[in-house]
This record gives sequence, structure tokens and C-alpha cells, in this order.
Amino acid sequence: MVPTGTRIAHISDVHMLDTSPSGSRRKLSLRHRFLSFGRPLDSDGRRRRLLRSLAQARSAGADRVVISGDLTEVGIPEEFVSLGEALRESGFAPERITLVPGNHDLYSSADAWKWAIRGPLSEFEASSATEPGRIIECVGANIMPMDATIHQPVMRSAGFLSDEALDVMDRRASDPGLANKPLIIVQHHPPFLLGTCAWQWIDGLTGSRRLMAMMRAYRHLVVMHGHLHTLVTRAVGDDVPRILGATAVVEDLAMSRVRIFDCRDGQVRCVTSSNESASEPTWSSVGLASFGSVGISES
Repeated sequence: MVPTGTRIAHISDVHMLDTSPSGSRRKLSLRHRFLSFGRPLDSDGRRRRLLRSLAQARSAGADRVVISGDLTEVGIPEEFVSLGEALRESGFAPERITLVPGNHDLYSSADAWKWAIRGPLSEFEASSATEPGRIIECVGANIMPMDATIHQPVMRSAGFLSDEALDVMDRRASDPGLANKPLIIVQHHPPFLLGTCAWQWIDGLTGSRRLMAMMRAYRHLVVMHGHLHTLVTRAVGDDVPRILGATAVVEDLAMSRVRIFDCRDGQVRCVTSSNESASEPTWSSVGLASFGSVGISES
């Protein structure tokens, strides 16, 4: 039977630690302790939580998994190696997993992500964030994974999209050949502005004003993000919700919270998971009526 759509599992903020035997004996740095304040520094526990989320994605019948950043705690090589080992145990083929980096993944080095995606995560490179504007074609949707990170001190947690990256994104969004189905941007930071200028500089996304303008202009754009460690279901202007944030795997101590989306017939439909609270907001679908126009039907 020819597939008519793609089911996407969206998870985020794994914050993997070094799970090797030597890593479990190594004294964690002050940087680790600062960034993990309020969270257990339990490397095996974090690995188990990731594998549990991936197992839930498989049981939900997901065709593809997107992990929207903060894959590791500080971006040291051993953490990326441990992440790759866990992903290979998931049962998902590497080409079915899309990875994007978050601010935590570059705290150790400006080149940490480039090194990781060419090294211990190289088998996931073809479906993950490298050069801006990469398109992953799926049945029912296209995915554009974006690297929106910069190297910065641990006291700052901002994201960054350069003018050049935004130019490429704009060209992709305005391409009529990509307008016949939703174009899902996967990045770590949410695209909207934060409450104050100071907080925007510390924790927000440089380039957010232009990205939000793009979302208003091209209504087939959808953003899946992490960073906020909470569910986000947010409309753009008078439009339907097209900004979709995932919770943090690292904080799923009792059970996994995996967001499941069905992409088919020009729509992206949220499928409420069995472990998602009924009180959490859910949204129904994003459908393309024509180029640059999206409609929604309530579930």
C-alpha cells in the first residue's frame, strides 16, 4: 500500500550526559552543576528517559522522530557519543531521525555540533541540521531542520539565525514547489519575541522578528521547537496555531510526554498521546487551501 502521510513524533531537550563507565566515575564540572540546577545529574536516568520516549514514539506508530535541540548538557564529545548510542538502540533507522542542536550543545565549543554531526552522529547527518535550507521530503509534509545556535557563556541561552540563514529560509518558504504541503521548520528556540528586551537578549532568538513576519506571510509554515520545556500551541496573528513546542525529556521523570502529529492531505494534525494530560491544549490541523494560505478545522 502506498503511504498517504507521515506520522511525526516530536521530543526535545534530552540533556544527555556521558553514560560511559568512565563518565559515571568522572567528577562533573561546575558548568554541569550550574546548568542542571534542580535536575538530578543521573546519566543513566537521562538515557532511560530518552529510550522510553523513543519507545513511546514507536508504539504510537511514528514514521519519523524530530528532536528539537539541547541534545546534550554541555556539548562535550562524550555526551554526543552517548546520545548516538541511545539513538541506535531506538529501533528507528537513522534516516528517520532528525536532530537539531540547542544552546546547551555549543557550551563546550563553537564547533561542537559540527564535530558531532560529522563524527559520532554522522549516520544522522543526512536528515539533520547542517547547511541552512535543507529540505527533508516526507509524504504529507516537508521538514526544514535549522541550526539556530551560537557559542556563548553558560549565563546566556540565546538562539541565533543569521541574515543569510533567514534569506535561505525565505527562499524556501516562497518556493511554489514547496507550497503544496506544510513546511515544518524544526529549530530549538521558539520563533516569537520574549517579554522584555533584556530577556530576549539573554534567552530569545536573534532573527525572531523576521521569522515571525515570514510565518505571517507564508501560512504553510509550521515551527516545531523546544527550549521552553513546556507544551506550546500558539497561533500566528489571526491564524491557527502553527508554533508547536515540546516538553523536556530530561524532566519526564514519571512518564514520557511525546507529541505526535499526522501529516497528510495537506494538513498537520496533533494526535494527543496517551500520556498527555487532558488539560493540556491541543490543536487540530493545518491545511493548505492554496499557495500561502492555510485553514484549520477543529477536532
